[in-house]
Amino acid sequence: MLGSAAILFASVAPAAAAAAQTRQFDVAAQPARTGIPQFAHQAGIQILVPGPLAEHLRVNRVKGALDVTAALRLLLDGTDLVPVRAGGAIVLRRRAANESASLTPAAAQVEPAPMPLAAEPAAQAEPTAGEEIVVTGIRASLQQSINVKRAAGNIVDVITAQDIGKLPDQNVAESMSRITGVQITRREGDGSNFTVRGISQNRLEINGRTFLGPGAGGSASLESVSPEIISSIVVSKSPTADMPEGALGATVNLKTKRPLELADFVVSGRLQGAYTDQADHLGYRGSALVSKTFGDKVGILASAAYSNTHTRGYAFDTGGWTRTNNIDGNGDGVNDPGLYRPNRYMARIYDRAEERLTLNSSLQYRPGERWEMILDGTYTRLKRNRQSANYQILFNDNDVGAVADGSGTVVRSTYTGVTVRPLVYDEPTEFKSTNIGFSTRYAGEIVTVKADASYAKGLGTDGGPGASFTYVVVPRAGRTANATIDFSRGGTVPDLSLASNFNLNDPTQYQLASIFENDFRTDNSGYDGRVDFTIRTDAGPLKSIEVGSRYESIQFYSEAPQNIPTAASLLSRGDKNGDGILTVDELPGLVYNNRQGSFYPGVPGTFPRDILGGTTSKQAARDAFGLPVPRADTIPFGRVSIKDVRQDTLAFYAKGNVEGTIGSLPLTGNAGVRYISFERISSGYLSDTQPTASKSRFGYWLPSANASLELRRDLTFRLAAAKVVARPSLSDVGVSFVPLFVSRTGSRGNPALRPFEATQYDATLEWYFAPSSALTVAGFYKNVDSFTLNRTQSEFIPGLSDQIDPSTGQTYGAFQITQPVNGASGKIKGVELAYQQSLRFLPGLLGNLGVQANYTYVDSETPLIDEATRARLPLPGLSRHSYNLIGFYEDKTLSARVAYIYRSSYLLGQGSAAAGGSSYAAGRGQLDASAQLNLTRSLRLTVEAINLTRSIDRQYLQEQLRLLTSAREDRRIFFGLAATF
Repeated sequence: MLGSAAILFASVAPAAAAAAQTRQFDVAAQPARTGIPQFAHQAGIQILVPGPLAEHLRVNRVKGALDVTAALRLLLDGTDLVPVRAGGAIVLRRRAANESASLTPAAAQVEPAPMPLAAEPAAQAEPTAGEEIVVTGIRASLQQSINVKRAAGNIVDVITAQDIGKLPDQNVAESMSRITGVQITRREGDGSNFTVRGISQNRLEINGRTFLGPGAGGSASLESVSPEIISSIVVSKSPTADMPEGALGATVNLKTKRPLELADFVVSGRLQGAYTDQADHLGYRGSALVSKTFGDKVGILASAAYSNTHTRGYAFDTGGWTRTNNIDGNGDGVNDPGLYRPNRYMARIYDRAEERLTLNSSLQYRPGERWEMILDGTYTRLKRNRQSANYQILFNDNDVGAVADGSGTVVRSTYTGVTVRPLVYDEPTEFKSTNIGFSTRYAGEIVTVKADASYAKGLGTDGGPGASFTYVVVPRAGRTANATIDFSRGGTVPDLSLASNFNLNDPTQYQLASIFENDFRTDNSGYDGRVDFTIRTDAGPLKSIEVGSRYESIQFYSEAPQNIPTAASLLSRGDKNGDGILTVDELPGLVYNNRQGSFYPGVPGTFPRDILGGTTSKQAARDAFGLPVPRADTIPFGRVSIKDVRQDTLAFYAKGNVEGTIGSLPLTGNAGVRYISFERISSGYLSDTQPTASKSRFGYWLPSANASLELRRDLTFRLAAAKVVARPSLSDVGVSFVPLFVSRTGSRGNPALRPFEATQYDATLEWYFAPSSALTVAGFYKNVDSFTLNRTQSEFIPGLSDQIDPSTGQTYGAFQITQPVNGASGKIKGVELAYQQSLRFLPGLLGNLGVQANYTYVDSETPLIDEATRARLPLPGLSRHSYNLIGFYEDKTLSARVAYIYRSSYLLGQGSAAAGGSSYAAGRGQLDASAQLNLTRSLRLTVEAINLTRSIDRQYLQEQLRLLTSAREDRRIFFGLAATF
């Protein structure tokens, strides 16, 4: 696995104090790529070597009880490698003329930084007078990340295993959010999706392979992936020709642990209680890892992580806003044109039972000195059962005393004759993904051959908040209500008061209008294979040439059928007393109670706190009323929701790796070109009986170049340029149509979408001024040749628009349909700053402190035009400002971190003026913390706290007072024991 990379091995002993130690050695004569890590493990030191230096060298046999420095000299005798002290590690470099193999300080050397291949966490060690040690824990993790970043052939940011393990993160997405330029979105309190430099078109890999999951368009369900299986996360912000295409922002590679990178036998585990404060529930989570090696030829690893928790979320939702000409907004008795009123007031309380399971395994086999094979497998499952109260008041244009602000937003009004709907939802979600990969590598004297193949499967069923199943109930005949709502305070929830001629919280006052049941199902699969050749040339500065090819095939399938039988169609089976209506006591599985408790406790405002909620069962309704399971083939208009997309990609590349100097300054780099061609077939239905299909073909030449100049031993300047493409989400190129009945909106795919194309330029300056410390500044510019735009237009949908809405007794009418279309060019530019330092220079206990901080500024020019204001819109998902601030303390007994993450407001999506305008997410910060207390060398007490401030998520349309949603999730506290043997 050396290739053009290098070796890194970390363990417990001081590297700089190696001469003072005697160790027992048994290292056979063998290739340097395997012998150096074996020696480093037995010596208990950290050794780094550039891959090209060790690729074709052999090391000597070392056996017996020897001084570490003498043993290292014996190991390297006859080679042209000499050890150089670099901070807390030993770096191997080529010997200059007439130079002896002595261990000299790095300060006296000028040497390019090596690239780590693998790293093993080590126990905490304390320095003694005059010694420089291999630091461990958080500092070792930071140093490992620095080593990877310094030695990479392109511009990367890295977070490594111990760093991941010590952060208070529930899943991989939350771990990624600690990396400079990475921003995440959350779903129900969990990190879910991510952007890099404000861009959502990124490539996600696991062990260098496509990470295909159960999400829309084949995206991975990152909320279900435990960070405990990950050894490192590498975010590549500039591509190289050998990297698979598909990233406009970055390629994110999740690397799992491998057994031959660890000690001979490792057993570790963690068991924690999991307390969620809004749910007031104590759950648990645990993880375990076992790794065993058999000599230096075979290693096997298995790990598992499982959690079982209950969570509660509070949310307010307006269901969007509607432009109307039928409201008097200034009290002059004349209706004013173009005012915006909310569609509804909805109070939501979610009760969720959640289970997460992540399994990972790896088998490594080295049948010979030059040959290695690896088999990896990862399985994830997220199961989330929700029972939620959704207390709705549907508004109309019957206003009294309405007041509109300068933007035309009706901020206060009384609406008469509103419809009250206390709905209880049964909303299950289950995501499952399987990823299996096999790779082999043979290193010859001149040519190294690598082959890799993988298979992935993702299955999902997602009711999602506000979807899946509910009995739609409305007040019985003669029951009326008026609502006064006030948004002017600008709070989390607007003020609301209700006046009615019946008890709003008496279930007997309601009757069934219809049943609503839908399901969003995905069935994604894919496989790929690649072959790569590295040819050693040593032709002047051209050190090697890489060529290769890759083939990938992905199949994405989804459907979102909706079954909405009316009460009239169910009377024959459900009207037990023959009164011509279905009352709540005639609805199987529906139980109203107040077990949810107060709505949004602690949030100021005057609005109903005790809402009517309870539990329901979709299976009971199906059994009683003979309802079909909602599938595309069983539900009217079900087939038009089908997205069936296949995409086949074939790629070839050539790349050259160079080493040289500019004056006396070492220069390394690479340049190459990648050619890709892909074919996409989108299939579906225009109606339940009319199939359709569309085929597209694309081909691109993608040149790229990266250069790294060592200005000083601790100062690196990098430049990169590349042509990149990013395909639109497979969910966007389907031919489906999905309506949303409450908001009278819908979405339709577009199989004619072209890929995003961009030419990008990057520059970084990296200063590594102290061990475990760095200061970097980066600038980037992307000229995007083609954007995807969302176009919204009013459409009359035959068969739907003329149907009667059972809640209002009126036809649905026209729908506002949004469809992605090919757009024009735009630009994305920004800067990144990152700083981390271990504050060892401070006196006493203060010397155990450290800090990490990063800041990203991104700006964009897009062809997106806001329909309401005619102003240009930024790139969706792009926060102009984002930052992380992490402080840590670590000694041999205590390790603690406090982390605050913030991103400013960003565009969610382009919206029509008739539907309230474009949607935005307000800026949000989150405070997390973690700590561990070392009871013994192997046993630790741990505590982690997430969302300590219970920050509110807010979304709005065009104006802050045009509130769309607000949501608040639990504080989550994890506490328990962790052990490693």
